[in-house]
Amino acid sequence: MVIKLKHLFNEEIINELFSIQDIIRWITSCFSISNLWYGHGSDNPWDEALNLVLPSLGLPPYLWNNVRESKLSFKERKLIYQLVFKRIKKRIPVAYLTKKTWFCGHELYIDNRVLIPRSPIAELINNKFKSIILPHRKPNYILDLCTGSGCIAIACSYIFPNAHIDAVDISTDAINVAEYNIQLHGLENRITPICSNLFHKLKKSTYDLIITNPPYVDKEDIKFLPKEYLYEPKIGLFCKNNGIAIIEKIISQSPLYLKKNGILICEVGDKMLDIIEKYPKICFQWINIKNGGIGIFKIENI
Repeated sequence: MVIKLKHLFNEEIINELFSIQDIIRWITSCFSISNLWYGHGSDNPWDEALNLVLPSLGLPPYLWNNVRESKLSFKERKLIYQLVFKRIKKRIPVAYLTKKTWFCGHELYIDNRVLIPRSPIAELINNKFKSIILPHRKPNYILDLCTGSGCIAIACSYIFPNAHIDAVDISTDAINVAEYNIQLHGLENRITPICSNLFHKLKKSTYDLIITNPPYVDKEDIKFLPKEYLYEPKIGLFCKNNGIAIIEKIISQSPLYLKKNGILICEVGDKMLDIIEKYPKICFQWINIKNGGIGIFKIENI
């Protein structure tokens, strides 16, 4: 028998779902038969349900096993039902519904002024840049270029506790969100949010490490994107010149802002082949990502 969404998804169901486990099982069924796109932190309906329910209750998703049998109040069940309705009917990403996400294990505030963090650079940070940065050359000055929510800057501050980090973005909206997250983690003395068009307001020969996840989606591709991505700010996604205009500026300008032997780490995603073709004389070191993701290169400023 084929189960239709209208049979599962009606407001009366909240009178039958008493525990967190009950409601997550029901949401997973609803998501499984809905035309949803996963790609903002989840890749399946079960994880998507966890990321919706627990943060909406003020709990991190990793507490699932501790709270699965906890009972929900009617008010909580009604709130979750409304969020599920928006996720299915309006295709709003979960992080924009809950206003929360996690990056490298650190909680962040998120709204649609910034992209939802999902960069595979997280794997490099979790591995403390092993084999990328030599142990005796820990960076003292780091630049997180195109910082968005500030997720990379904040995550780096935990693995490099003696470093000062500049978190730069062209968007004043993004800088406001990043500043809020910096304060959330009590890192005001170590991370400086700066509104700047790339390197425009920065000092030359300053940084030991530049990390950047710039916009690289071709503007022509907007019509092919799932609806979920259209809730994100266009300034954080789309770029001119087949998506590589900003990457070109970063490659050409970053040597001026790196110290000698400083390192640039840049995510270019599916523009990897375009970059290799554009710069045949540059020896890019492409970083292997084990948990999924492509197109992150390293260049050392010799």
